[in-house]
Amino acid sequence: MSTLSTHTVRSSIFAKYQPIIDLTTNRIVGCEALARWRADGGREISIEPVIDEFESQEDLALELTTCMFACLKADLGTLLLEHPTFSVSVNLPPIVMGKNKILPVLEKLGLIPHLPQLTGEITERQALNEKGRDAIRLARQLGAKVAIDDFGTGHSGLQQLIDLEVDTLKIDQSFIQQLGTNVAAERLVRGIAALATILKVDIVAEGIETPEQADFLRAIGIEKGQGWLWAKALDAHELYAWLD
Repeated sequence: MSTLSTHTVRSSIFAKYQPIIDLTTNRIVGCEALARWRADGGREISIEPVIDEFESQEDLALELTTCMFACLKADLGTLLLEHPTFSVSVNLPPIVMGKNKILPVLEKLGLIPHLPQLTGEITERQALNEKGRDAIRLARQLGAKVAIDDFGTGHSGLQQLIDLEVDTLKIDQSFIQQLGTNVAAERLVRGIAALATILKVDIVAEGIETPEQADFLRAIGIEKGQGWLWAKALDAHELYAWLD
């Protein structure tokens, strides 16, 4: 991934899907689409180490987003039709939303009817700047939902959250993985859960790895989660098997 270009994105990026689980029923209710890079020799790696580089360049960000939506349509189009309550989250770089370049992509792929099932994820840091706020407004105008990813790692205040009008807060995994060992982290997670109740938004806990973490979250009223306790990121056919 040392040399990034729209061509290498188009030829090397694909999607995997991590289930999002209803903690009260342990049933799958959605998934997060995660970008993967197919390196030489077929080895797959996460693009997380260079995500900032992708999202800071408009052409790369648009190509990556287009590629992810194309994968989503090809991989999960039938699933979205057959399961109208199933939701899919996908990263949404604010830079591609500012000039409304994503709408033609969605129209071309035939995803407009499925926008109510899609959730665009924007990090807390991104959501606090003007481009992020514009991206949130446009996504909601199109009919999609918006989630603040990595929540708890930024510096948003209550008034800023109210002004953002998002649908979901996703608690960063760094806090979830300290449950049971760090009282401060437990208090913070309780506080985020209470905040979500006040704001009347959904909440998803990321990075759940143990039954004890899931039990803690369930006990404080958090209804959705994802993590290796259930599954790592899956190929599309593996995800379909979860619904059988």
